[in-house]
Amino acid sequence: MKKKTKKVDHFLSGLHEYVTTNPQFRRNTINKSEVHIQTELRPLLIRYLEKYFKDCGYKDYVGKANKSFYWEGQEGRYGRERRTLFGSRNYPDFIITEPYLVAVEYKQSQNGSTVKQGIGQSIMHTLCEDFEFVYLLFHDQNKDKRIESSTKNEIEQAVIGKIWSDFNVVIKFI
Repeated sequence: MKKKTKKVDHFLSGLHEYVTTNPQFRRNTINKSEVHIQTELRPLLIRYLEKYFKDCGYKDYVGKANKSFYWEGQEGRYGRERRTLFGSRNYPDFIITEPYLVAVEYKQSQNGSTVKQGIGQSIMHTLCEDFEFVYLLFHDQNKDKRIESSTKNEIEQAVIGKIWSDFNVVIKFI
């Protein structure tokens, strides 16, 4: 497992903050498919990388951002063969190759089973050592935000913390 540092924490929390506070980020995803929302997320993720690399002093920060970002539809361009596990390969929704090798997963649902599926899928990314870190963004589609609210409970807090400490998967709920 790749060691977590303040820089990694800063990068992943900055990514989450940038995406979810962006005016283009859709808050209400009812009647929108996961694929539709992923299509809307792609430019936000790339813009975050542009900002990140610009702040790091890259002259061609746009080029650097685009070279460091892939999505599921670009499979094959990433250049790494993923390991087969249980008869299939894991493909994250998005891949960030620099400054860290991060799988990005997006899930949306009104039920907690989808959260568990997303967590399992995310853990497989790091257990197989295909990725150093995973950013899992879960969009709670309940009007009362009961899934997001449940993350304040002691057991959910413990699970989220353990998943980060043991598997390098950061889970964020909106």
